[in-house]
Amino acid sequence: MWNFFIRSAIRWCTPVHCAGLLLAAALLASAGESNAMRVGIQAGVGNYVDILGVGIGSEDWNQWSAGENWALSVYGVAGASYWQGNHHGQNADLVDLSAAPVLRLERNSSGKVAPYIEASIGLHLLSHTRINETRQFSTAFQFGEFLGVGMTFGEERRYDVALRVEHVSNGGIKNPNDGLTFGAVVFQYRFGNR
Repeated sequence: MWNFFIRSAIRWCTPVHCAGLLLAAALLASAGESNAMRVGIQAGVGNYVDILGVGIGSEDWNQWSAGENWALSVYGVAGASYWQGNHHGQNADLVDLSAAPVLRLERNSSGKVAPYIEASIGLHLLSHTRINETRQFSTAFQFGEFLGVGMTFGEERRYDVALRVEHVSNGGIKNPNDGLTFGAVVFQYRFGNR
């Protein structure tokens, strides 16, 4: 039953539905005591796998000056993604739970737009170790990393859009270790003051 629900959600997810999902995550995040939580949605594709996910990020754990015009910060993010395989009719799916620290280099700006780059290495837990019958992970425990470029914008730069390249694999713990590399678009909203 959950399989049907998730597949239907991906197939029929419109911007309005995604905004509703983001709003629900935002309400959960705003219930916390933190004054600068992030909530986001992600859509990606790679190696015959479509990905749709949601995430909640922390406020900045720490921030350092990186010259006159740049700031380096680190924050944490946790997420849940649904992966749907689509290789030659061999449809398969799985759920990916993840947690990671994120290192971000962002341009200091008094304006409403600021570019950034970010990178992360974290942990993933997969519900299955195979997708599309041809891609095998061997272990449910995985490592993941991403590199992204993006920009913050809007009042107090609360909105955030990014392009990421992500890779998930078990790091050679056990073979076969096919892993998955995919590109993703991420939209985040940040609560509280910067």
